[in-house]
Amino acid sequence: MSCCQVGRPAPDFALDCIGSDTAPHRVALGDYAGRWLVLVFYPRDFSFICPTELTSFSAQIEDFKTRDCELLGVSVDSLQSHQQWLSAPPSQGGLGPLRYPLAADSDGAVARAYGVWSEEKQVSMRGLFLVDPAGVLQYMVVHNLSVGRRPDVVLRVLDALRTGGLCPSGWTSADGTLDPERALQAGRVLGRYQIRERLGSGTFGSVFAAWDLRLSRMVALKILKRKIFESREIVLAEARAAAALSSPYVCTIYTVDEEDGLPLIAMEYLDGPALSTVIEQGLDRPAALRIAIQIARGLAAAHQEGVVHGDLKPANVILTAKGVAKIVDFGLARPANAAREAPIPDVPDATSQIAGRMVETVEYASPLPNALDSGPRQRAAIQGTPAYMAPEQARAAPATLASDVFSFALILYEMLTGRPAHPDRPILETLLAVQSQDLGPQLAAQVEPPYRELFASMLAHDAAVRPAIGEVLEQLVDFAGQSSPPA
Repeated sequence: MSCCQVGRPAPDFALDCIGSDTAPHRVALGDYAGRWLVLVFYPRDFSFICPTELTSFSAQIEDFKTRDCELLGVSVDSLQSHQQWLSAPPSQGGLGPLRYPLAADSDGAVARAYGVWSEEKQVSMRGLFLVDPAGVLQYMVVHNLSVGRRPDVVLRVLDALRTGGLCPSGWTSADGTLDPERALQAGRVLGRYQIRERLGSGTFGSVFAAWDLRLSRMVALKILKRKIFESREIVLAEARAAAALSSPYVCTIYTVDEEDGLPLIAMEYLDGPALSTVIEQGLDRPAALRIAIQIARGLAAAHQEGVVHGDLKPANVILTAKGVAKIVDFGLARPANAAREAPIPDVPDATSQIAGRMVETVEYASPLPNALDSGPRQRAAIQGTPAYMAPEQARAAPATLASDVFSFALILYEMLTGRPAHPDRPILETLLAVQSQDLGPQLAAQVEPPYRELFASMLAHDAAVRPAIGEVLEQLVDFAGQSSPPA
């Protein structure tokens, strides 16, 4: 039974073959690793249509080779039959010289594996298969025995596959590919999701409200830009790790996948305001403390699983209609023990993006002098939002659990005072201030006495002495349990 399917590894084979200018030898699928391969199954030597097909492919062999592609003809005939056909001139029913080899699949085993074997006629159908350099089947077409194939059609498909993009009907190598990022609009279907509306965009991509056609529910769909991530598989693997989080105070990630070449993260749809909006409207102390406890519980659940958020800020906390605070954008979190180098986008992005009710994480890259070093200026890859970064993040170090605690302290300060810890100023100035200033004593002095010791410890410049989020949560719960909460 055939197990041949586009998108899956091509069935393996090992066949004896011969070419016009080569001695008999054995070839296997693995011999073509790193190159494209066109497998051309045909019924028999010395037949009517087959010579027209095979010679036309031979005439355009250079077009295939310039695309780093090899050809292999396969039929039920023996090597002796192939040799006779190749050596006899067309005037005597032969094929004449051919610029690629013909393989002998005498028992039809390979044709069966590829699903093109005709039991009735005991020959293979006219099957054509394109296998990519990784050994994955990317294209297959099967003609009946009466219709021949054209190499220019195969070359068009090969060119299209090599682009890695979306190629519409009528596409040629002179055309550009469709940009799925731009084509995403209301009504379009991406995999199992129908786009309803764009909620916002940022450096990493866009967030959409979408309808899950399979499960009949609304989701928030984060579409990651392909050009941003050189290590896309690493990013998606980290998002899958974050998807294991289970907390009522963390936005649930449903799935991490790729559709039409676009990495996507489907998550819980939250129809409510961002904490940044709520802070602007004003928060009383009990409400601020209640929200802070919920955020701390969500963060504690993540840290217990060893997952760092890395970009915690008021815009990344959504308040539901029931008043539950949920941390969003864990889709770009990382395991606490991961120390990968942050990718650097081509163009620096200087603006934090608020995507309506959902929020977009932002990444910055700029030539930044490290205020704590005396060395030359270096290009630093800085991931996060400067006004909510910990000092180590501002120095381009990976975010840690302690970095999240620092960012949470800045959020708590903003909820209690109604103003951000950092004034509105150019990004470079903010980064330098975060690197060099010890904010703990300064900000702790501006909050009520019961909070000061907690603030000072959470905002410690040295990450090693900051408390764990569990300890922070205990103190917040203790504050909330007092008969007279801090005024």
